[in-house]
Amino acid sequence: MGAVRGWLLAVIAASLLCALADALMPQGAVKRVGKLVCGLVIMAAIVSPLVDLDVEESRRWLEECLTGVELRAAELEDTVGGQRKAIIERECAAYIVDKAAELGWTCTARVICEPGEEGLYLPVRAEVSGPLPESAQVRLSEILSEDLGIPAEAQLYSKEEMP
Repeated sequence: MGAVRGWLLAVIAASLLCALADALMPQGAVKRVGKLVCGLVIMAAIVSPLVDLDVEESRRWLEECLTGVELRAAELEDTVGGQRKAIIERECAAYIVDKAAELGWTCTARVICEPGEEGLYLPVRAEVSGPLPESAQVRLSEILSEDLGIPAEAQLYSKEEMP
C-alpha cells in the first residue's frame, strides 16, 4: 500500500509543478514547449512503477492467487455437493414414505446416494423400516426399482423402526 501511496504522491506533485510552471510561462513558443515537457514529466510519473516492476515476483504472486482460488472453488464444490447429496437423499426418502402411504402402509426410509458418471448424485441403496407385510415389500421394491432405479438387492427392509 505504501508503494501505491508514493506513486500517487509523485503523480500529484508532478501535476502541481506542471500547473505552476504553466501559469508562470510566457505566451508563445516557450509555453508550447513547456506544455510538452510538462506532459512528458507527468507521463514519466504515471509509468514510473513499471520501471521497478519485478515480472518474476508478479508471476509468482498471480500463481499463488490462482491456486488459492482453485482451492476455494474445490472446497465450495465439495460443500455444495454434500448439500445436494443430503437434499436428494432426503427427497428420495420422503418419496418412498409417500408412495407407501399412498398404498396404505406406514414406514420410514433412508436413502444412500453416490455420485454418478456426470457427477450427479443418484440413489443406490434404500433402507425401509416399518410393519410392512411381504406383499407391501414386493410392491414397494418394484416402485423403487422402476422410479428411483434402486435395484432390489440394494433395498433393505426391516420390521424395526430406524433410529
